[in-house]
Amino acid sequence: MKKSTLKREGEKWVEEEIITKEQLEQLLSKYPDRDLNVILLIFAVLLTGIGFLTFIFSDWAQQPHFSRILIVILMMVVLYGVGEYFYRKSSEMLGVSFITLGYIVFGAGSFLGLHIYEVQVLSPWPFIIWSLVGLALYFIYEHSLLFIVSILVLTVGQIYGSTSFSMFCWILLLILLFGFGHFVYHHRTALYSFAFGISYLIQMTILTVVQEWSFYWIIVLFFLPYLLSELLRDQDLRAPLRYSSILGIFIYNIYQVIVLQDGFFLELDLEISFLIVWIVLFLIAIFFKNKAREKYSYVDLILFLPVVYILETSVLTLILLFTFSLTWLFIGYKLESNEKIIFGTVSFLLSTFTAYIQYAWDTMNKSLFFLIGGALLFILSALLERQRRTIISQGGKR
Repeated sequence: MKKSTLKREGEKWVEEEIITKEQLEQLLSKYPDRDLNVILLIFAVLLTGIGFLTFIFSDWAQQPHFSRILIVILMMVVLYGVGEYFYRKSSEMLGVSFITLGYIVFGAGSFLGLHIYEVQVLSPWPFIIWSLVGLALYFIYEHSLLFIVSILVLTVGQIYGSTSFSMFCWILLLILLFGFGHFVYHHRTALYSFAFGISYLIQMTILTVVQEWSFYWIIVLFFLPYLLSELLRDQDLRAPLRYSSILGIFIYNIYQVIVLQDGFFLELDLEISFLIVWIVLFLIAIFFKNKAREKYSYVDLILFLPVVYILETSVLTLILLFTFSLTWLFIGYKLESNEKIIFGTVSFLLSTFTAYIQYAWDTMNKSLFFLIGGALLFILSALLERQRRTIISQGGKR
């Protein structure tokens, strides 16, 4: 719970004499104020990093002269040195910020050197080295900023390999699974788990496209982190993996409705191997849910149904999206869970907008389309928010 929310609710509890004012102050003391300086430092790293990248790839830096490389190396060493000093002597966050900048300069300088000396690059191997260095820096300093920047570099490397060389780099995937995955499991931080899940989903999408697999194999690949979350008990590991998997498959279903029309599915070759793998995974998911007695989460499995095997795929996918959204809304109201209500509300709004795009885009004036669509979402959002507040306030009174 956020400190502001706790303070607001706590003042009501004091008025209702549920707790004393002193007890409220003790509770609030357990929630330290957020350090706004951290946000400023993060933006400083982003802007300065962009500045370094722009400078390194400018026309001046592209001139084939060793002095350019020397300047970059000197810049990197200074940033690492300053970062190490602040990290050990003064501010940990400030020190990590300079170290992260040094890490960015290292990667950009590597590409500059390859370009100046005309080294032919036929694979994303520079990103492999860049990612491993980031992993090593995180091992030394164990700071979330280094983890996020490093996993971002790795993901961009996979995208670079697919767009530039039409290849999927298995080494980058292994670094994600066994390198970053090691720290995700042992440090058990929600931010790390979510970043890991998103990177995995992006790489699996790239794998499907580059290897020219049938697009519905994404269902299986996105299902795997969801199954992994069923095996984990720690919520900081389990929830982010589960939600990232649901987010990925939800976007996949939206894509299936808007982009892939029913005529596409009529010409699609359906592989029996996919169906066998999907059935096995689906049964495993049901087994774990039944073992854990999680009756409400069965609704998640709706999104993983392979509707490509059924005619009228777009319509059926929309029905599944609305069923998923409305079921979670109902569960949220029944359990008086603010988190589940918000989850159901957002998914319902996205489902509504998807249906609206699918059936109104070709038949309505585009200006009118966006005006009506925006108004519709405002009205739905207001109604759902009003109902959510009513449920939560009634729960607080009881």
